[in-house]
Amino acid sequence: MWQTIYLRRLRQDLEKWVERGWVTPAHAQSILTDASGGAAVRHIPQILAIMGAVLVGFAVMSFVAANWAEIPKIIRLLMIFSALWVAWGAAWFADRRGHPAYAEAGVVAGLALFGANIMLIGQIYHVTSSTPEWVMLWCLIALAAAWSLPSRAALAITYLLAVLWAAWALDHHEQISWAFFLPWLGATWLTIRMSWRAGLHLALLTLWVWAGVNAGALQELIGCNTGSLVALFALVALMQWVLGLRLSSTSIRFGSLLENYGMLIAFAAMATFQLEDGYGGTGILWYALALVALSAVGALAFSEVAAQRLSMRNYGGLAALGIGALVYPLVAQHDGYNLLFYAALFLTLSVWLVAYGTARNHRFAINAGLVAFAGECLYLYFQTLGTLLNTAAFFAIGGILLIAGSLILPKLRRRLVASTEEGDAK
Repeated sequence: MWQTIYLRRLRQDLEKWVERGWVTPAHAQSILTDASGGAAVRHIPQILAIMGAVLVGFAVMSFVAANWAEIPKIIRLLMIFSALWVAWGAAWFADRRGHPAYAEAGVVAGLALFGANIMLIGQIYHVTSSTPEWVMLWCLIALAAAWSLPSRAALAITYLLAVLWAAWALDHHEQISWAFFLPWLGATWLTIRMSWRAGLHLALLTLWVWAGVNAGALQELIGCNTGSLVALFALVALMQWVLGLRLSSTSIRFGSLLENYGMLIAFAAMATFQLEDGYGGTGILWYALALVALSAVGALAFSEVAAQRLSMRNYGGLAALGIGALVYPLVAQHDGYNLLFYAALFLTLSVWLVAYGTARNHRFAINAGLVAFAGECLYLYFQTLGTLLNTAAFFAIGGILLIAGSLILPKLRRRLVASTEEGDAK
């Protein structure tokens, strides 16, 4: 699906570039042909090799498990360690021979066997392997493998094991899993060095998953209720958004990704402010952290204004979003004000986000703003009008609104996207 979308966009861009004389028709066709046929073919050997490595790993584990009782202890150790080093040796040899797909497969097999070895050694010597420390060791080995090759597959495994360890450690020790950042930072640094966009997706997703997993412990540490913690997350997401703006001046690939994730999380958090969460008290530490985050957002955004990469109108929109998060604990003290205040603010910011995307030729922001505005209108309809109308009228009006939205919003989106493309042409 993503390949089809990419090719459609590439075809449109090539047509414009040919019209402007930047690319010759022959070169445009060559680029399109290479993009259409090369990507899938290049990935097939790597996919098959990794799948084969996983099957070999399962075969080894199944054989050992089936004959476990009859195999002497020393033979067991030799078998599991030999299989492990054979896999990593094959990865090193394939890498030296210039076969990265097979090197990745060897690394995956080696890491799978390492995890199996932890469980098997624990069974041999009657040592418990059901503790999060073993998963952290496994994670660090995966990170070391990723750095030594370097290996994208090992990087992905590092991120997944880091999240697994964080969730397990919280459940096992009932403490915030700060050690998560040790492998996460190492993996993220390598992801940036490798310019691996999919890896940065994993980095951002696992970071926010960690925040969600540790939400209860973070509430106790900071001294706030659930709504206030979400407000703090909104400020952090806003800081990520502005950092993405700053990074876009030097790295469009990574900068836009930071911006998009920050935008989504900040607006998603703002949407939850309308819920009646209640007011459980917010300590001084929360206000200190919130003010630091808002100050960082303001400073970073102002530097973008000074560099003429951000308008004052858009600076005001970011400021309104940040201030809305900062005042949440105060608004939440008064029953009934959440919906009134934050519904109006959310609708206003949704319209601003569409204008922000149009001014910056940012399609993701346009789409996000339209979806946010339509979703908020539907939420308000179900939240308020549903209590004032009978069932038939309620569903009839709701159906009309949905049909009207399905007709109007796509046309509005196409018009806005077309205006950004005309801006590019000029």
